[in-house]
Amino acid sequence: MEEYKIDIPNRFYSDAEGKPFENCQMCGKFLLTEGTTYVVEKAIKNYKDYDINSTIFEFAVCIDCHTKVQKSMSDESLANLHRYYQHIMAEKGNQPIVIDVRNFNLDDWLSKCFFKGDEIKEMNEYQLVAQFNGNKMLMNMPPMIIGEKAMEEMAELLSDKTVDEMNGFREKFLGPSPEIEELIYGKKLIMI
Repeated sequence: MEEYKIDIPNRFYSDAEGKPFENCQMCGKFLLTEGTTYVVEKAIKNYKDYDINSTIFEFAVCIDCHTKVQKSMSDESLANLHRYYQHIMAEKGNQPIVIDVRNFNLDDWLSKCFFKGDEIKEMNEYQLVAQFNGNKMLMNMPPMIIGEKAMEEMAELLSDKTVDEMNGFREKFLGPSPEIEELIYGKKLIMI
């Protein structure tokens, strides 16, 4: 199958670096070489009263490390998530996702939760996920927003083993959760 690619949108740049992610968070592999497939994920928190948002965490992992993380999930969790996705697709009428790359508007596409259809401007938090090949974003596997309702529903489907694995990944590669950091170090300073 032919890959449809576009330049990496700024929304998928590292906020910490202000440029595309260069290395896998887990193994350090250089990502911007053509033929290197990887995933970028960001968690965003909205501050609706101030009409701003901030990135809670962000990471890029090569497809090999991404596969390792998925394999660390329990069979029960994987089956539950697969059923959840199948249910959502059935509700959408099992229609294939079709994107006209000639008229594609990324901001419109990423304005709603893929699973629930909720507007991101109405959410407290959401995740932004996309797949890349070198210095291009892959459109065969369209980028998506996972809203807080969908995240909560998915979290309920995870086994204790998988939750422990995901927490271990977060602690090892992303540091403590923002909530714990706030307890230890106080509220984060936000420059406006």
